[in-house]
Amino acid sequence: MAGQSGPRERVLVVEDEPNIREIINFNLENWGFEVVQANDGETALAMAEEYSPDLILLDLMLPKMDGIEVCRRLKSGFWTSRIPVIMLTAKKEIKDKVRGMEVGADDYITKPFSREELEARVKMVLSRTRSQRERNPLTSLPGQIAVQGHVERLLAERTPFTLLYLDLDNFKGYNDYYGHSRGDEVIKLLADVIVSVVAHKGAHGDYVGHIGGDDFTVVCSPEGAKEVSDDIVADFENKVTSLFAPEDLARGYFITVDRQGHTAKQPCKIHVTVAAVPNDDDQYSSYVAMVDVATELKKYGKTKKGSVVVFDRRRGA
Repeated sequence: MAGQSGPRERVLVVEDEPNIREIINFNLENWGFEVVQANDGETALAMAEEYSPDLILLDLMLPKMDGIEVCRRLKSGFWTSRIPVIMLTAKKEIKDKVRGMEVGADDYITKPFSREELEARVKMVLSRTRSQRERNPLTSLPGQIAVQGHVERLLAERTPFTLLYLDLDNFKGYNDYYGHSRGDEVIKLLADVIVSVVAHKGAHGDYVGHIGGDDFTVVCSPEGAKEVSDDIVADFENKVTSLFAPEDLARGYFITVDRQGHTAKQPCKIHVTVAAVPNDDDQYSSYVAMVDVATELKKYGKTKKGSVVVFDRRRGA
């Protein structure tokens, strides 16, 4: 983020009027951004690929190629499609704004604009983009970076909470046999179950994340951790049977074949292992330390039959 330590966010300013371009450049640099500039559409496309900016401010009226066409090409390009674009236009007609949105523009600013509006729009779009990048593409839940940031903030505030770390057992066999698209349905079902249980049984401020694959986290109150865990397990096991083929359910198993040609009977069951790591006595100083404990608990949980919830009972870790 601008103004913070670490790499500065980069903005490509595409504007053919030198005075306006320099004013925008001056303000962006004062706000802590790195700025690169282009004065026409063709140069803008080349610089977008070369510099991979975090944001593009794109004027509608440009020589050689107008901003609408530039935006269309950016959003259709493999490397540039995810770069957010704010259109700059001196025109007030709604049709120009609509055209920009139709080709993928993320926002627009009508000239003349104030310094305050420019700053607000730029920071809003970048904040929204960062949030989207931190979400898991399958479930749209916060991903690893967002979860770690949330936990680290709670640790810094010394707020008591319990970290639940969940994943599935017998999932690989299902995924191999039924295919990845059906496997994705299992993962989305687990996500739906977790979100629903937390919404109905969790406390205000409880947080759900999707680390990746079949790994999920819940950050919840220590008092509600057991009920939330138990309800997730029960609800998921009740619903997941609907994702097996009727003939496999009737038989009670399906058969998988590994790369060496060995066959194995797989039960029509997918279980959940939940590792619960409380931090109600300030015993942990980092997210990584909590995940290390959760990983060990999961290994132990997977030695048990069926779904299981395992709590860390240690203190002073």
